[in-house]
Amino acid sequence: MAITPGEYKKGMRQLPAGVCVITTGRVPSRAGLTATAVMSLTAEPPQLVAAVNRSGAALSLITQNRAFAVNVLSAVDIALAEMFAGRTRVSGEDRFVSGEWIEGETRSPILSRAIVSFDCLLADEIPVATHTLLVGSVQAVHFGKAATPLLHCNGEWANITAAIRYDGFVDELELMRVAESRPP
Repeated sequence: MAITPGEYKKGMRQLPAGVCVITTGRVPSRAGLTATAVMSLTAEPPQLVAAVNRSGAALSLITQNRAFAVNVLSAVDIALAEMFAGRTRVSGEDRFVSGEWIEGETRSPILSRAIVSFDCLLADEIPVATHTLLVGSVQAVHFGKAATPLLHCNGEWANITAAIRYDGFVDELELMRVAESRPP
């Protein structure tokens, strides 16, 4: 049975995701966007993937520059996330007025207060439907201050209110005993 795009989107909105600002370029031609579809690809060599909507203005500059940075936002950066998501009247270079930005190794803008920033060369572009998957070869990692990460879930900004630590281990035999003891 096929699902509708609306059903799919409604389901995916339940998946909490970290919020990043992907940036590229140098003054006066910088661009950026808010993204939640970012993931680690490989540790050796260090690579990540970011899904970027092809209708956005930043994608063409990223492919032209062959470089970008992924800046992981903290919970205090909601206004910045809104701005780079295009939800304000601020656009283009003016978005970089908020926050302190430094030039990374690839010359991409790095948000100095980001929890962490990954400075990447564009290794590959993979078109998929409405988006392009950007494969970034990580050239440098910039660590900021430890902070609560900004999340997005069900159309709302969120954060982690408590960390859960699990110091034990699960015995596979015990799990099998529990499963076998359940009534059919």
